[in-house]
Amino acid sequence: MSIDPRLAPSLTGPPQFQPSLSRQTRATGAPIAVLVVLAALAAGLLLAVGAEHPVGLIVAVPLTALSMAVVLACYFWLDRWEPEPSRLLLLAFLWGASVAVVASLVLELAGNAVLGSGAVLVLVGPAVEEAAKGAFLLVMLTGARRREFDGVVDGLVYAGFAAVGFAFVEDIGYVAESFNQGTETGVVTVVLRLVLAPFAHPLFTSMTGLGVGLAVSRPQYPARWRYPLAGYLAAVALHALWNGSLTFGLGGYLLVYVVIMIPAFLAAILIARYHRRRERDVVRRQLPELVYFRLITPAEAGWLDSIAARRAWLRAVTARSGKPAARALRTFQAAATELAFLRDRVQRGVGPADAYALHAELVQALRVSRARATQPLAEHAGSAPPVGPSRPASLSGR
Repeated sequence: MSIDPRLAPSLTGPPQFQPSLSRQTRATGAPIAVLVVLAALAAGLLLAVGAEHPVGLIVAVPLTALSMAVVLACYFWLDRWEPEPSRLLLLAFLWGASVAVVASLVLELAGNAVLGSGAVLVLVGPAVEEAAKGAFLLVMLTGARRREFDGVVDGLVYAGFAAVGFAFVEDIGYVAESFNQGTETGVVTVVLRLVLAPFAHPLFTSMTGLGVGLAVSRPQYPARWRYPLAGYLAAVALHALWNGSLTFGLGGYLLVYVVIMIPAFLAAILIARYHRRRERDVVRRQLPELVYFRLITPAEAGWLDSIAARRAWLRAVTARSGKPAARALRTFQAAATELAFLRDRVQRGVGPADAYALHAELVQALRVSRARATQPLAEHAGSAPPVGPSRPASLSGR
């Protein structure tokens, strides 16, 4: 599909915006004050656990951090084509580690008093926890953050970071408590929670992320709310099944783990890989038009065409010109990718309300980052085949 004609005027003829090296990165909608407050709240929760189980906390924190780092590495791998702003990823993690934990704890304690612990474990807990974690995706649909939410991969990544934050605090609590009950109990808890199931909370909440991602990547129509609702219900069902297995002992836990959780995890991986390939295809479709409008050269488009070519480009520039030049080049790569994604969204009819103003802003961002990366761009002798220009069909009559 060709570019929306309304985007063409900002790309043809003399540039409307000249590079200004004083221009700063666009706001991500994650104020420092909010991050500080959430971090303090998360730290307070961990200190509360430590006050009750100090010995267990010393063991639990590094083990849990190592396990969660592996899960986060998987989400960073998924997010390689259009990396999300670090500040928003941190906001998602802290939301899960503080707001979601506190909200879940309060509501589950209230549920225990009214319904009993059994009902909370299987029914109330999953519904409350998935709502608390998934609420961050609604936060992402407000203000400047909405610009960063493009589709399914973004939904999976933000849901995953929020869930990892939640699991980080929860697992520290369980592991710390278990080591105070004896080494054997502690080792069993570590194996069950940090070795066999570090992906559990991210898997559950990823269902909500998938639903919200599908909704934002579809054209406007009244039934779009069904996707997030279906995703949330799937998250609650998986979570409830997982919690319910604990009531049947180790045998029930392992049965649900093998029969339900592993297949669900593998299915989630396949879905994530599919949508990650779609992101790659979006960039590849848009590169020829970026070349046509002289925003990038054919050689640069070739170096942007794959993750492998981008990495080789960065390694060559780092070796030749150092880390500052590599940072400038990485900014250029990110700007070109973000512009490609916005153009694709507009072409599919799912662009944000301020799409054309944002497009002009991103064109300026690309020019600024290109000016900053002039030396590394000029000195790279890459081996990737160049990508030729492609004239948009919508301009064929001009």
